[in-house]
Amino acid sequence: MFDYTCHLCRKLHGFVRQVMPNHKDTLACFLVPMPLDAECNKQFKSTSPSHVNACEYAKICLAVQQVAPEKYDAFDQWLFSEHETAKPLELVRNHAEKLVGKEALGQALVSATLQTQLQRNIEIYELNFKNWNSSNMPQTFIKNQVIFGPPPTAKILEDHLKKEFDLK
Repeated sequence: MFDYTCHLCRKLHGFVRQVMPNHKDTLACFLVPMPLDAECNKQFKSTSPSHVNACEYAKICLAVQQVAPEKYDAFDQWLFSEHETAKPLELVRNHAEKLVGKEALGQALVSATLQTQLQRNIEIYELNFKNWNSSNMPQTFIKNQVIFGPPPTAKILEDHLKKEFDLK
């Protein structure tokens, strides 16, 4: 679970991108965008300056996945190609429009399916806070545990996954 505007989430994303190719036949990664933005997340009374537009980033990403799931991986790789900073929102929207079409993206952005998924993602975040007493991001779900925050290195992430899933 991550927020595109969260620098620690972008850090973990880079680690995941490093580790997953080593285990492509044995592991899968499910990305759950969860905006740290009061605009769509009632958990927050206000939005930190670093998370402004997080709802829009999440919606665009969910829309790309909804309209053209086969293009989402490439979109995600492009979006996170510079892990230090988030790409400007207009650039992200324009890139998404080029991939899936302006009209299709626009329809997906206002669809009930997208809104339901976004709210479901936020509900998972709320449940994790209630159950684990932590709201730190990113949140990684491995078996029956939730890991809050990124590991220090990609190697530590990979070692943890190897141990949990008995991988070589």
